[in-house]
Amino acid sequence: MERERKNKIIRNVLIGIIAVAALIFIIFILEIFVLRGQRQNKKPENNVEENEAQNVQNVQENNTQQNTINQVNNEQTAVIIPNLNEVTNPSTTDDPENTQLISTTYYYNQLDESGKIIYTKLKENKGRLKEGNYKIDFGTQFNTLLHTQTGENELNISFQSAWNAFSYDEADLFYIDISKMVLLKESVSVGGIVTYNVSIGPKENSTYLRAGFETKEKVEAAQKQLQHIVEQVVEQTKNDSPAVKAKRIHNWIVSAVEYDASSTAQNRFHIYGALHEGKAVCEGYARSYKYLMEKVGVPCILISGTATNSDGATESHAWNYVQISNSWYGVDVTWDDPIVVGDGEITDEIKYRYFLKGYTTFTKDHKEDGKFSEGSKEFSFPVLTVNDYNG
Repeated sequence: MERERKNKIIRNVLIGIIAVAALIFIIFILEIFVLRGQRQNKKPENNVEENEAQNVQNVQENNTQQNTINQVNNEQTAVIIPNLNEVTNPSTTDDPENTQLISTTYYYNQLDESGKIIYTKLKENKGRLKEGNYKIDFGTQFNTLLHTQTGENELNISFQSAWNAFSYDEADLFYIDISKMVLLKESVSVGGIVTYNVSIGPKENSTYLRAGFETKEKVEAAQKQLQHIVEQVVEQTKNDSPAVKAKRIHNWIVSAVEYDASSTAQNRFHIYGALHEGKAVCEGYARSYKYLMEKVGVPCILISGTATNSDGATESHAWNYVQISNSWYGVDVTWDDPIVVGDGEITDEIKYRYFLKGYTTFTKDHKEDGKFSEGSKEFSFPVLTVNDYNG
């Protein structure tokens, strides 16, 4: 009897031990599931971050994979010179290097996919363009487009638009004679299958370098002369605010450049004529202002259109829009540098009449025209702030 009682006690103790062990085991298993669940709950957040990073990478890759062009049977399509004509009379009225400015790709951002491909290839090969006969090859990238009914016309428009955007975003293409640059389109038929190849090159296998810059050496020598000017401007304005930089560069151009009323200066349309030779028309003034402003880190866009002078005459004209504190203002350096007869002087009223002006003032006699040339898309411009700058 006593023995049975002892055995019963032992059994109860063992059952208790087993129950406690089982309870501990169950708790352990539950903790594992809870921890795993917490990790799973956090995992989607990591996936979102990974997906966003991958999406950004894909967009960047898509934006940089821009390489090519096309047409048929050895045809050549010449670039039309953008409509930036000089004014008959300019006026008869009394850390920047590391910053990607909005103005440097302002017109690029408005191109279609084909236009961006062409523009990008031009920019990638900008250094080779100094050779004058370098051929930019796009291979068969536009082959599919050229097999469509409207593909050839679409490509021609993209080509013209791309060049216009490139020449407006890049102010220092003074050595290129764009009338001598063409889009080359060739077709090859093998077994009844036609393949289109496209490239950009010199017209009639000659050169697209401008007279006076017939060799790469001459182009680079001119660039060194301009670089010397840029270095001085950058050094002298490095501690200035954007508005002060805009004013000092405006004043320097007004004092250093003479309007070429005779229209005889060979480089009057470009920065070399304005900054080195001291003679230019409105396009040369406006390109020079953009060129120097971007060198000192201030966004500046080249604008074209028409302007009406005090005599009531409307003329083709070029000027700039400048961004100060996220607002856009009009600047017309050409008309702030009028031809003064005799011993007359340029008063501040005249000198700053078109400097950092808002929409209300500037558009009274300036009208934009986004159609830079025939066969091109129509570009848009920044919206000027309403009032003049008052910093």
